[in-house]
Amino acid sequence: MSFRGQAQYLRVYAPGGADYQLWQNFYVNTSVTLSSKTYSFFPFACDGISETSALGGQSVQVKFPATSLAVNAFQDASRLKYLCELSVYEFDTRLGIDGPQSGQTLIANFLGYVSRMSGSFTALKVDLGSALAPIGAQIPPRTATNSLVGVPIQI
Repeated sequence: MSFRGQAQYLRVYAPGGADYQLWQNFYVNTSVTLSSKTYSFFPFACDGISETSALGGQSVQVKFPATSLAVNAFQDASRLKYLCELSVYEFDTRLGIDGPQSGQTLIANFLGYVSRMSGSFTALKVDLGSALAPIGAQIPPRTATNSLVGVPIQI
C-alpha cells in the first residue's frame, strides 16, 4: 500500500512577474497557501513532467475542464505569451491531507509558455512548450515579446 500523495500547482505569470492565475489540483474545493501564495482549487491533470524536471525543449500537456475561466485564462496566456510554472510536490498522506505539509518534497518543476491549445466542448488541452535549455535559462528566448520585455524606444 502506498502512502505517497502528489499535489500539482500551476502558476500563470502576468507581466512583471505578477500572478495571473494560481491553481492547485489536490485539495478539493479549498484554497491553500504554499510559499506565501494562495492557490485555488481547479481540477487539472498533466503529463510529461514526472519523468524529469529537465525536459530540454519538450512540452508538457495540461488538461482542464473547458470552463470559461480556463478557456479565457489560457487564451490570454497564449496571446500575450505569459509564462506558466507547473510544480509537483510529493508528501506522506499518513501525516494528513488537510493542507500542504511542511515536509513535502518538490519532485518536478517546469517553466514554459502556451505553445498550443486544443479541445472540445468539455475538455481543454494546453501544451506548455519551452525553448529553454534545461540548465541556467530564465525565460524562453525565442518567444520574448513586448509584454515580456517591454516596448522599445520609438524614434
